[in-house]
Amino acid sequence: MLVMSGLDAGAVEAHRRAFDGVLLEEPRAGLSRARNRALARCGEEDVLAFVDDDAVVCEGWYAALERRWGEAPAETACIGGPIRPRWPATGPPPWISDPILPALTLLDLGPEPLDLDPAVTTVYGANVSFRAGPLRQIGGFDPAFGHSGRRLFFSEEDEAQRALARIGLGVRYVPDAAVEHVIPAERLTRESFLRRRFAYGTTLGVRRARPRVLAARQALSSGAGALAAIGRWKLFMERAVRAAENLGVLYGSTRPRRIA
Repeated sequence: MLVMSGLDAGAVEAHRRAFDGVLLEEPRAGLSRARNRALARCGEEDVLAFVDDDAVVCEGWYAALERRWGEAPAETACIGGPIRPRWPATGPPPWISDPILPALTLLDLGPEPLDLDPAVTTVYGANVSFRAGPLRQIGGFDPAFGHSGRRLFFSEEDEAQRALARIGLGVRYVPDAAVEHVIPAERLTRESFLRRRFAYGTTLGVRRARPRVLAARQALSSGAGALAAIGRWKLFMERAVRAAENLGVLYGSTRPRRIA
């Protein structure tokens, strides 16, 4: 099932011809709305799985998800798996290190299944699946979050996982249902990392997920640390990315939630 959101009629028709399956159209822009459109089609007992349009499922992905859902306790409402990089031919730049990989929507929580506390750690929207009934029970995905048009915004699937946890349902990471995230060269710039992490921090600020005093303190300390690390580019980027995120928190905390 493919959901198209906010595209013109010509683009929708081109995808309809290319896609051999169910094509749903969501006339309003926004990733959350497109996901909710897919949810509306599902039955209560269905499992709805999402991958990003720039993700490629690994061999055995479907079978692993099917098996993991079959063995999951009844209270499990969300399962996600690893998101590994598919680098361009030139490979990653030398200044990339593990602490900043989440800015590329990459995830690896190890070789064993884990039950997660979504207040601490979530699985990511590039490789996530939900039981339709519980997801519908919490109202689906909040249109105030998620990418929309040219707006970079995050956390719609994180918010859903936290809402499921609040009603006593579980979130699980499984290591064998993996996808590869295709990383284009334009994402591998320092500017792109800082811009995306600022946008992620803005989301944290909008939902008041980090105190402003803490964000200000971390922005100052990380910014100063970045300046001190100029020339040691891995350390510089780790600190600069952390500073950008916390500046985003401060900016987002001044903004009301809005539905785009």
